Amino acid sequence: MLFGIYTAPDHAQLVANAGFDFLEISVNHATFPSESTDVFEARIPEIRSLPLPVWNLVELLPKTLPLFGSDANMEAAVQRTATVLQRASRLNIKSVCFGSGGARMAPPNMPLDRAFDQIAEFVSAIAPIAEKTGVTFVVENLNKNETNLLNSVEDCARIVRKVGSDAVRLNVDAFHWAREQESPDAIIRNADLIAHCHIATTANRKAPGDEPCDFLPFAKALQSAGYDKTLSVEAIVDNQTEAGFSQILKTLRSIFS
Repeated sequence: MLFGIYTAPDHAQLVANAGFDFLEISVNHATFPSESTDVFEARIPEIRSLPLPVWNLVELLPKTLPLFGSDANMEAAVQRTATVLQRASRLNIKSVCFGSGGARMAPPNMPLDRAFDQIAEFVSAIAPIAEKTGVTFVVENLNKNETNLLNSVEDCARIVRKVGSDAVRLNVDAFHWAREQESPDAIIRNADLIAHCHIATTANRKAPGDEPCDFLPFAKALQSAGYDKTLSVEAIVDNQTEAGFSQILKTLRSIFS
């Protein structure tokens, strides 16, 4: 398995020195979707010169761009995502994560099955763009404290299977999976759809090793699923030094050895 970590580009050299394989950074730090093409083009050398490759992007849609309700603007959400995917392709980024809990929160008066269908419409609109750019669009499970839709791996898998595109896959997040007390079988049953994974401790969403957490059920589920692709730490990192990042990587290797 290849290990990465979500961090600011300023920490890239420390992460590289620690021995990680790749970086995960925010959409805004990599593709500058609110900026002009000229601004993005000027920043390309900066991203390409980072000491590790950027393989996954997070924080796709801000909560100010909701997919539901009176302020919803599906066209703007699709356009922003298209810009992100097109620019990510220029940077050889492998995947873009669709978490965006605030943007995908259904209004209280909206039936969840209707909201599910609307999210499927959004992902269906993104699928051909992802196919064309070669950047995988990964749908992430988020627990109920962050949003009221796609709270489980199973829910996300339903979306992915409904859309039916090889460019749309799953991002399985251990923190949200554990918070929802979802079965390991959900991971194993959907093994064919998993393209990326996140990990953090269950109690306070810290980096592995920064507080007690039993990752064995998650590790065993991935092992049973035959998953050995990419996994990144998306968590609070207490010690953002080379030594701190090295200890996190050591812990990851012990979990998934």
